[in-house]
Amino acid sequence: MTITCPHCGVSGQLDDSKRPAGVTSINCPRCKQSFPLPPLESSVVPPAAPVPPPLPAAEPAPLRPCPACGGIIEGSGGLCNACEAARSRQSTAGNGVNTLPPPVPAAEDRSSATCTVCKGRFAQSEMVRFGDKLVCASCKPTYVQMLAMGMGNTSDLRYAGFWIRFGAKFIDGIILWVVNFATTMATTFLIASNNSPQMAIVAAIINVCIQVGVGIAYNIYFLSGKYQATPGKMACGLKVVTAEGDKISASRAVGRYFAEMLSGMIMGIGYIMAAFDDEKRTLHDRICSTRVVLK
Repeated sequence: MTITCPHCGVSGQLDDSKRPAGVTSINCPRCKQSFPLPPLESSVVPPAAPVPPPLPAAEPAPLRPCPACGGIIEGSGGLCNACEAARSRQSTAGNGVNTLPPPVPAAEDRSSATCTVCKGRFAQSEMVRFGDKLVCASCKPTYVQMLAMGMGNTSDLRYAGFWIRFGAKFIDGIILWVVNFATTMATTFLIASNNSPQMAIVAAIINVCIQVGVGIAYNIYFLSGKYQATPGKMACGLKVVTAEGDKISASRAVGRYFAEMLSGMIMGIGYIMAAFDDEKRTLHDRICSTRVVLK
């Protein structure tokens, strides 16, 4: 290191390696004046380089559905990783064959239908078709067994004609007339000792109620029971079923009884309709969706 005395201007070389530690001044050998020494070059700390500010973190790209396969697109590309790889293979091969996955099929028709057996509503795609009938998966074994036993297929039903039904109705009419006559005579004898007109009206009301009650019980017991036919129909080899060939319920048997009254009230035209119908249906059969068939 070269040093110069500020007092007399004399210069000289000073070896930094021989400079004692902690010495900050020196006496000039010529003018004997003291002056400070410059700091050692090794002790000078260079200024630190400025640190650039951190870059803002990139926001993740939003997830999007792939237009080719419906998968999830995680990057910024137009297709998912699988479709991009397939497109790359297609470009490398150069044969023009489209290797992209097929597009996602449109949603299938979810319209519902009624099961022929349990009458529940199910999606048609989840049901089994037997001809023009749809059966749910739960009822499929039952319906197959019904077909094996000759049941459940309306094309096998043999509809009873007008005259054989007339004969069955005639027999049922005689049976009900005997029962109603017996109940009418019983109520008449009970009030015979009383000549009051009011009691006569009461007796008439009681007789009507008894006849209606007997008719309802008659139809429920025989039509919705194991016989599926009244005594007159059993004598003629007939039975009453639904449009699908199944046994009717008790509520339908009651409704059919009152609907039959309507067939008789319009001059018997409701009964005559059976002679001109393809399925031999009377008016009360149409109202209650029933059929009279041969056993």
